[in-house]
Amino acid sequence: MKNAKKLLALLLALAMCAAMLAGCSGNKPATSNEPSANPSQTQPGAAATYTYQDSVSTMATNWNPHTYQTNDDAYPADYLRSGLYTFIFNDELHPIEGKNPYEGYVIMPEMAASEPVDVTEKVKAEHPEFNIPESATSGYAYTIDLNPDCTWEDGTPINADTYVYSMKQLLNPDLLNYRATDYYDGDLSIAGAAAYANQGGNSYNGALGMTVDEYLAQGGKLEDIYIDIGGFWGIYTAEGKSYASIFDETLIRDPAVEEGQDEDYVSPKYLYDNYLANGAVYAGYQGDYLGTITEYEDGIDFSTVGLYKSGEYQITLVLDKALSGFYLLYNLTGNWIVYEPYYEACLTESNGVWSSTYNTSVETTMSYGPYKMTQYQTDKFMKFERNENWWGYSDGKHTYVDPEDGQTYDMYMTDIIECEVVAEAATSKLMFLKGELMSYGLQAEDFAQYRSSDYIYFTPGQTIFFLIVNGHKTSIKSREAATDFDQATTDLETMTLPSFRSALAVTYDKELFASTISPARSGAYGIIGTAYVYDPEIGARYRDTDQAKQVLCDYYGVDTTKFDSLDDAVASITGYDPVLAKELYNKAFQEALDAGYITDKDGDGISDQTVTLEYSMSSDSDFMTKTIDYLNEKMNEVTAGTGFEGKVQFVKSAPYGNDWSNKIREGLSDTVLAGWTGSALNPYGLTDLYCNPSRAYDAAWFDATTVTSTMTIDGEEITMTMYQWSDALNGTTVTVNGKDYNFGADQADQETRVNILANFESIVLGTGNYLPMLQDASAALLSQQVFYVVDEYNPVMGRGGITYLKYNYSDADWANYVASQGGELTY
Repeated sequence: MKNAKKLLALLLALAMCAAMLAGCSGNKPATSNEPSANPSQTQPGAAATYTYQDSVSTMATNWNPHTYQTNDDAYPADYLRSGLYTFIFNDELHPIEGKNPYEGYVIMPEMAASEPVDVTEKVKAEHPEFNIPESATSGYAYTIDLNPDCTWEDGTPINADTYVYSMKQLLNPDLLNYRATDYYDGDLSIAGAAAYANQGGNSYNGALGMTVDEYLAQGGKLEDIYIDIGGFWGIYTAEGKSYASIFDETLIRDPAVEEGQDEDYVSPKYLYDNYLANGAVYAGYQGDYLGTITEYEDGIDFSTVGLYKSGEYQITLVLDKALSGFYLLYNLTGNWIVYEPYYEACLTESNGVWSSTYNTSVETTMSYGPYKMTQYQTDKFMKFERNENWWGYSDGKHTYVDPEDGQTYDMYMTDIIECEVVAEAATSKLMFLKGELMSYGLQAEDFAQYRSSDYIYFTPGQTIFFLIVNGHKTSIKSREAATDFDQATTDLETMTLPSFRSALAVTYDKELFASTISPARSGAYGIIGTAYVYDPEIGARYRDTDQAKQVLCDYYGVDTTKFDSLDDAVASITGYDPVLAKELYNKAFQEALDAGYITDKDGDGISDQTVTLEYSMSSDSDFMTKTIDYLNEKMNEVTAGTGFEGKVQFVKSAPYGNDWSNKIREGLSDTVLAGWTGSALNPYGLTDLYCNPSRAYDAAWFDATTVTSTMTIDGEEITMTMYQWSDALNGTTVTVNGKDYNFGADQADQETRVNILANFESIVLGTGNYLPMLQDASAALLSQQVFYVVDEYNPVMGRGGITYLKYNYSDADWANYVASQGGELTY
């Protein structure tokens, strides 16, 4: 199973997702439509061909591992690429002590020849330029021996030079590759990579989260401090927040002085000296809006990056935060290598801006995976066939023992993969019933007919879809000040009140919401989904821990003493508490009146204004209509008898396309059902998505560097900001009051890490910025032509994907079978 590590990506909650290959079913069910027991009925002497017929709603346009941005463009990766390591099911050939076959998984070297060797102490002594912490003894540097049998599809060897060249190009500061951050702003963070990729530029690092005196006492420099203009005036540019260095000579507005008066424009240093030093109050804000600038030096050589050749078929990997064991291998199941001749030929430069056509066509694509691309038509069709130069077909390792018949088979029975664009679910359904597609992702309207089908398979998803609630006060005020905004009838500011957001959190029965708009999914209650495994060695799930259960009880106000067990207390949570919701809406009504957000001129106890939440749509659909109608229907029921009776309304935005998330981040739209998909075996990595301003939806109105939390760990009381807790949890050595802390994998025990994660989740829920609504899942029908060797869904392996896919019919026999059924199959 290739690329088991899924790169983090933004997801919208759309209509039922199309079935994904890795999520399809296992063994074939027994029905009257079953073929004979012979998996292929092709006549003797004829060559049997097995074609997987797939579809997507959007065709990939660029699968360059250095630049692709969307899940659509990531689609071909599993077929064209291999990782340094790969996951396979445990079986008689790959046994795990204490586990029955197919209950677990094995991590097997693939493009690597063996497991990484920890050389932290050696590299620390020989290469001080990599700045491995003095306290570190392991987890920071590894040698990886490469598999010498690996080649490109044309037979060109893949060696250490390939890996080094590819990383150098990925991080090339001139190319500004989108995927460069995957190797310095995630779990796998290569030493020196950020400095090399960003050389000659700078970045700002959020607020200090401490007074300036404290910052200077820790060795910080005054010239590195900046004033976050966006924090004061809400000035945002196309590039993001504007900022000014303390020593910037450019004068900027002082809103504390009326424009046109003396000193209405002052220097950043003036603001610092008079208002912000030591956390002094300025314009209603604390000095939290001071941050630090990182200025990256220019002229940095790639030799400062922690990836280098240490043998013809060996690379050394040096990290700037600890990573080891399972999580190291997990992060190396993907790959970054590119085919140098094509890569160089595809690069072009115009007026200092570089672009690339690498991996945008058959002619610009060179495979090193089990399949190669043989056809590609933009927005229409792509085809993959066996890559006969893939070493895995002949290395003797890519085999398995079938749990039913006990025989040994080669992985990858599929010869050809064909994928076409099918935009409409109705079209996809017709094609599936005609035997032209391998799977069909059920829509809400299909459940009545197919819920009991022998061919239906439910697959849990990672994503929690939450309602994001706009808290960008500056943007909201600007929208209300627009000439076309009627403040007499409409209000936006009320949605920023904590009481209003708390009321929203208990307005909707989550299971009823799911069954109404998306039956395959279920209700969601926390920001971390049920699929996330905190201990991959034993498959233990975060949501099953007592810490995670207590978070939900605390958030939804459940008195656990009234229940026989914590499980019973959690089971009582529905997300719907109309009594509490009404109390909170009335509280919000009074607070909004007091703040001048709304009025009640006729004294009837009901707001004169309607609190209007614009739902940020990428495109309109029946699913959107159903969602908005449901949100409004239940809102009207719960607000009845309160000051907001009939006065809270969700409305559709214009179709924003790919700009939907920017509209949310900039506070120009107010809510959306969205979420994150990521590494199901690393819930700790999710914390960065709520801290990192380059990722968080709410970064413009919530600063994780200013929110602190105190925990007692091993008898020591430790206070850190949310950002620091997140960094330490993900392997970064964080220094607080002169002491180093690292709670990464293999740096701290599991109990401690889960405690930190649960505390983090509690804080995020408490902001009211994210209201959990749906736990993702899919339901799909699987073609009678195929089956998998396992039926039970595995959180690591799924059901084995195309690696373990088996066929009941060859292509020729399938065509005959469909014809014998009158051209339309019954499921």
